[in-house]
Amino acid sequence: MSILCDVFQMDTQLNIDTNVTEILERLNSGIIDRLRYEGTSYDTRISSYGAARECMEGTRIKVLADLESWALGDGSKKVYWVVGMAGTGKSTILHTLCHNLDDKHLLGGSFFCSRASNDASNARLIIPSIALSLASTSLSIKSHIVAALKDEPKLAERTHIDLRKQFQKLIYDPMRTSLKQSITKYKIIVIDALDECLELEQVSALIRIILDFARHIPLKFVIASRDEGPIRKAFRFSSDIRDDFVLHEVEKDVVEGDITTYLTRELEVIHNRERDDDEASNSWPPQDQLSTLVDHSGTLFIYAATAVRYISDGSYLYKARLQILSTQVSVSKTGFGSSLDDLYGGILKEACKSLDEGEISHMRELVSIVVFLQNPLSLKAITSLSKLSSHKYLSRLASVIHIPINNDSDAVVTPFHSSFPDFLNDITRCSQQRCPSFGALIPSEGHEMLALRCLQLMNTELKYNICDAPKEQTISHRGTTNKLYETKTISAALGYSCVYWVSHLSKVQELGSDLVNALEDFLKKHLLHWMECLSLLNKLETGVKSLANARTSLSQFKETTHELVLVVDDAWHFLQMSFPIIQQHGMEAYQSALVWLPTQSLICELYAEAVPQAPRVTLGLPQAWGPTEITIQTGYDVMAVAFSPDGSQLASGSSDNTVQIWNTATGQEEAKLEGHAALVSSVAFSPDGSQLASGSFDNTVCIWNTATGQEEAKLEGHTDRVLSVAFSPDGSQLASGSVDNTVRIWNTVTGQEEAKLEGHTNRVRSVAFSPDGSQLASGSDDKTVLIWNTATGQEEAKLEGHTAGVSSVAFSPDGSQLASGSVDTTVQIWNTATGQEEAKLEGHTYQVWSVAFSPDGSQLASGSDDKTVRIWNTATGQKEVKLEGHTDWVRSVAFSPDGSQLASGSDDNTVRIWNTATGQEEAKLEAHAAQVWSVAFSPDGSQLASGSSDNTVQIWNTATGQEEAKLEGHTARVSSVAFSPDGSQLASGSSDNTVRIWNTATGQEEAKLEVWIWNPATGQKESSSHGTKWPWEQHGTSGILHLHEDRDWIVGPLHDCWIPPHNQDILTFSYFGSRAAFGLRSGKVIIVDMA
Repeated sequence: MSILCDVFQMDTQLNIDTNVTEILERLNSGIIDRLRYEGTSYDTRISSYGAARECMEGTRIKVLADLESWALGDGSKKVYWVVGMAGTGKSTILHTLCHNLDDKHLLGGSFFCSRASNDASNARLIIPSIALSLASTSLSIKSHIVAALKDEPKLAERTHIDLRKQFQKLIYDPMRTSLKQSITKYKIIVIDALDECLELEQVSALIRIILDFARHIPLKFVIASRDEGPIRKAFRFSSDIRDDFVLHEVEKDVVEGDITTYLTRELEVIHNRERDDDEASNSWPPQDQLSTLVDHSGTLFIYAATAVRYISDGSYLYKARLQILSTQVSVSKTGFGSSLDDLYGGILKEACKSLDEGEISHMRELVSIVVFLQNPLSLKAITSLSKLSSHKYLSRLASVIHIPINNDSDAVVTPFHSSFPDFLNDITRCSQQRCPSFGALIPSEGHEMLALRCLQLMNTELKYNICDAPKEQTISHRGTTNKLYETKTISAALGYSCVYWVSHLSKVQELGSDLVNALEDFLKKHLLHWMECLSLLNKLETGVKSLANARTSLSQFKETTHELVLVVDDAWHFLQMSFPIIQQHGMEAYQSALVWLPTQSLICELYAEAVPQAPRVTLGLPQAWGPTEITIQTGYDVMAVAFSPDGSQLASGSSDNTVQIWNTATGQEEAKLEGHAALVSSVAFSPDGSQLASGSFDNTVCIWNTATGQEEAKLEGHTDRVLSVAFSPDGSQLASGSVDNTVRIWNTVTGQEEAKLEGHTNRVRSVAFSPDGSQLASGSDDKTVLIWNTATGQEEAKLEGHTAGVSSVAFSPDGSQLASGSVDTTVQIWNTATGQEEAKLEGHTYQVWSVAFSPDGSQLASGSDDKTVRIWNTATGQKEVKLEGHTDWVRSVAFSPDGSQLASGSDDNTVRIWNTATGQEEAKLEAHAAQVWSVAFSPDGSQLASGSSDNTVQIWNTATGQEEAKLEGHTARVSSVAFSPDGSQLASGSSDNTVRIWNTATGQEEAKLEVWIWNPATGQKESSSHGTKWPWEQHGTSGILHLHEDRDWIVGPLHDCWIPPHNQDILTFSYFGSRAAFGLRSGKVIIVDMA
């Protein structure tokens, strides 16, 4: 019995262990599958120009032999760059190489880039896809990758920005660890068509990462691409680890031999399929026709492949088609590839046979759609977009356009090769002589047609609650997200139209009346539907950029689109403000987002009835949009801001020791750079945007790679806090100013210190290079500005005139002027040639922290401790604009590269982006002059009282939003207000140690009480003076309506209401019935009716 028990226990334990192992394996497989992106490896791919194929047996023998010899050789270099021009067969060669390596169990992974797929054109997915393939080759590698993903799940996200960290965690570390255990042979990684990725800056970063890490792991990399500038630049200085193979430089006779073999075999297949039963199988093609076809091909495999498809499509007319090609004489010798042009012209001429003018017009439209689409679509989607029978017409061009066999499949329709669209778009190559019926495509006309088709489709299919979610899921509630919805009701054609309509509109040269009418219909009826749809597709960022681009494009046609431009501008402001909430939940476009529009907003007027039951702001809305475009809440004091050279990003340095990079279109954080051990005081982008420098109170300067988010260098040498950094115009040098009274110049390539400039007698707060890089200016607490010669390190000029420390310096774009901001509250403009003061700009009431010239030099911005940003005219010295909105010191200002925006960073924990073109001050209700500390409703809800740091109490009419009384008497901030139960009196408590009783009808002070007591047990305020007591009800201390702890939502019983970032600086909150009131640090009072 005991033996049986032991056996039973052992079997049970084995079963448990087996089950646990199986469960863990399933869990790990689920984790590793997050790296899976279909259609990117060699055996699952569809190329941009048709289905993938291997090299025909007997062709490309030498090329493949060289590649395999490199792959198998122990002493070969770790990276092989296969570079070739379009049509030379790169992808087919690499596909064959992958197959051969796979058979030998040497393939570590592959990624075939392609514009035919969103995933295959995303360089950020290459590392995860390769990691997934490597995981399948070794359990040890797989376990390490799974562990990395468990530790950092974001490594698998398609938007992950830190490519270096991704490579290290998912490939380098697992390979290094496994190297110690079982790996003895190199695995080969194959990456094809890198030039087809949409973000070439990411491609460049990836190449540099591979070159850095490849030396230390048992992997070799084959990378194929065209000879594009950014790719070539990334491969520079890597000859010690890289070999090159230039495909179009292979001997012509070798290529011709391969093409002859290919054509002979392919034409034999066609002949055997179509020939008569009594005809010999080896009787065709005639040698002279074959030789002519080889001559026409030159070294371009794409000519041979296209000719074969054209001949094959002729079915029983295949002989006649070969005859046509072999007797074809070039229309004009346009240089390399003219035979290919003749081939394409002949195919178009054949396709137009037997079609009337209307049918040819339909075919032209469909071909235009295929050629000018920004992202390929299926036949079904093209039919939906065009309302034409796409298969009927496009099938006539099956030799040059890949047509899926199944009309209803999701496979995309694309040209077989990029040379065909290139031909169609060239009026010289696709001439009337070559293509008399079809003619060349005119890009602007094609994009106008596509813009119209996109708008027409959106006007037809967009609607409220497009996913038909249940009503309870459409009501505004904090925490609701798009994850509740299925997006299958959004067709591919509609999704494309929503994302790309502006891409086509921006390429239009003339606006036809049909396009204007469709655009007007869309803007006035479907804007909110469009935002909802983009949110569901996770493409809302595209919407912000689209509206900005549409505004620019339509502004060219002022006579016909003025009203539409106003609507687009209003919509852009609306989406900028409400981006965070609509991105989270698309239905909020009709609810929480809509209620915060200015009273004179066109969107408010057009869509006021979109959702009648939405909350309503009855007090505190401005009349129009102010100059603030985006408010970014960082959570910490913002010490410095800087725009990237293209204006798409904004960097900020904060008191939490980090640098953050923000998307300037949406205000969303793109990266957080951690590495400093103290406050970050200064940030600066390199001129090409590839690097970001940050200076810190930890005495160091860090240089970061903006593509990967990785720290590239830490510059050490200063003996005290670093206050300022600046790149030279060519990016080769970086200057830094410090509390140690010195300026240092660093080499950005080596990280070495090149010069130490000594001359200041106090801390150096600011440094700036002149536009030509020959001079460097430095501002110091010794009240001077010094100008240095960057070549010699000698002091050239000493500018004196400020009566206190100089906190900021900036050169004008032409280098003729230098601006300096000072603790003495002034900004001074100096002539750099003479050293003389040209202007003293006065207006700030406290220290000026930062100055910046606009790109054209006509304006100068300054940020100050007086909480304002001012824009000055540099010609007249007059103030043009005073930008108010910050509630604490403004530490830094920076213009965008085009001068249309100005960023400011402040101790109020925000970064604000202002519109410099409008320059208008925010239209707003009269408000307190300082923070609002307390608000309270009257018992009947008809009035609202607010107490402020401006020492006053104001009484507002809640129905009209108008001020009814301003109660003055306190000598310090008013921190608490409360109405008596009958509403006839108002009590206010102040930091002046008094409570005052006011008559709400007359506004007169009735009593001044020296002592007040709050009774927490009864929830009553009890005011005492001379032995007399009055009880006051305190509305809003608890109840049904309340403010969420993050201060971003008002939470109610039926629905909630989101609060936009610029209104989240809340000091006090109260409610009465269905109405909520709150006061802001800025002095504004807001009432929201939640009914």
